[in-house]
Amino acid sequence: MAMNLEKTAHELRLDILRMFYISGTGHMAPALSCVDIFTTLYFGGVIAWENRFSEERDRIVLSKGHACAALYAVLARAGYFPREELLTFYQRNTRLGGHPDIALPGIETATGALGHGICFATGTALAAKVDGRSYRTYVVMGDGESQEGSVWEAAAFAANQGLSNMTVVMDCNGLQASAYIEDISSIEPLKAKWESFGWTVLECSGHDFSELIQSFERAKATERPTMILARTIKGKGVSLAENNPAWHSRAPKGEEWDKICEEYRIRKEELTRL
Repeated sequence: MAMNLEKTAHELRLDILRMFYISGTGHMAPALSCVDIFTTLYFGGVIAWENRFSEERDRIVLSKGHACAALYAVLARAGYFPREELLTFYQRNTRLGGHPDIALPGIETATGALGHGICFATGTALAAKVDGRSYRTYVVMGDGESQEGSVWEAAAFAANQGLSNMTVVMDCNGLQASAYIEDISSIEPLKAKWESFGWTVLECSGHDFSELIQSFERAKATERPTMILARTIKGKGVSLAENNPAWHSRAPKGEEWDKICEEYRIRKEELTRL
């Protein structure tokens, strides 16, 4: 299913802003950096759209679970649950908590502890290979997540098992929870590291839809698992949060919302309804 991806991504960012305006908490900046990646996956003709509710569906795993607001917004727009439910984000008795839970349609596995989602995904990819099924497995993970040893165990396993039906997109925004990655524990050279583990490695802008689509298509044609290093801006679309370590786990407050509304040319009242 293809659509106007720029327009869709803009509308998804607005939905994410609504979720944080209502909740007043959560990880907004990590969600905003991967919106375009999820937009491309679901609405850019990448997944088998007609199979999305069946056992033959392509599996999509958000390994950086704290960025779940982006996935929730996409799933609602793709018809997995009523869009109005987005306004329950982080509220009592919601299905839309601060990390994904399988109680929500479209969530393949609960994630939150970094490094676990990609490990789970090797299992779904291997199962498809063993069973002779055609579905593919996609993972969206963070670059700071690469500091977890389990990521590299999964990388070695996937290559050893020849999981060519597995594509990982790394949201490379250069930041982790409290600072720039290079100031905490550098993970470069990422391309050379993943290649040394036996993966095909592609690089693109994580905010350029044509580059993302091209990368996903190339991944389908390889005979090895594929890593797409998607260069992104953390907090993309909110100037206060862009590339700012202080915004990892916070929502805007007070007059900050005035500036955001000015940037998006909306009134604050519009953030309270869909």
